[in-house]
Amino acid sequence: MTDSAMNLRARKMARTSRDLAAAARRRALDAGLAGFTIEELCEQVGISRRTFFNYFASKEDAVLGISARRDTAHLDEDFAAGGDPHSKHLSPDLLEALTRLALERWRMDDPEPDPERVREVMAVIDQEPRLFKRVLEHMSSDEKRDVALVERREGLPAGDLRASAAVQILMSVMRASAFEFFTTDNADDIETVVGRRVDAMRAVLHG
Repeated sequence: MTDSAMNLRARKMARTSRDLAAAARRRALDAGLAGFTIEELCEQVGISRRTFFNYFASKEDAVLGISARRDTAHLDEDFAAGGDPHSKHLSPDLLEALTRLALERWRMDDPEPDPERVREVMAVIDQEPRLFKRVLEHMSSDEKRDVALVERREGLPAGDLRASAAVQILMSVMRASAFEFFTTDNADDIETVVGRRVDAMRAVLHG
């Protein structure tokens, strides 16, 4: 397959994913999660039920935009390879490396951030509180994966609290940054917003 054909296919898949998520959000807002089926959603977008599961694991994930196609293995490997697992000390750039990883995943997941989409997701969660449980499950899964990555990068034993502390600090920064980016009159890009908070975090940690 040529590069142009691969790019065309990637764009088509990205468009289908966006269309599915947008349709799911609108239906959930109009009729609630119980008010429509996956089959109805697929018919609206023009795909088969089988194809749906190439994009999302469930109707709930479609509403939230949690993709089943998310593959950041190459980013994870680059992060893990950046440390010195034989050192007795944590890498001085650990938090900065975690920040770069988070931003690269962000750009992969959401290359064109849309505040209106985020507001719709938040509105659906307000309307369907059980969706918040799925959000927490997704965040917990991501946290466990990243803790294991930090342990591997830094040569730490499983369960070393420094690994979980680094991940939890970064997750807090990213949540606050996302809230500022999407819900305020901020005019900066996400890298700038995150950078400000990382600088503040560094000042607190290092004095």
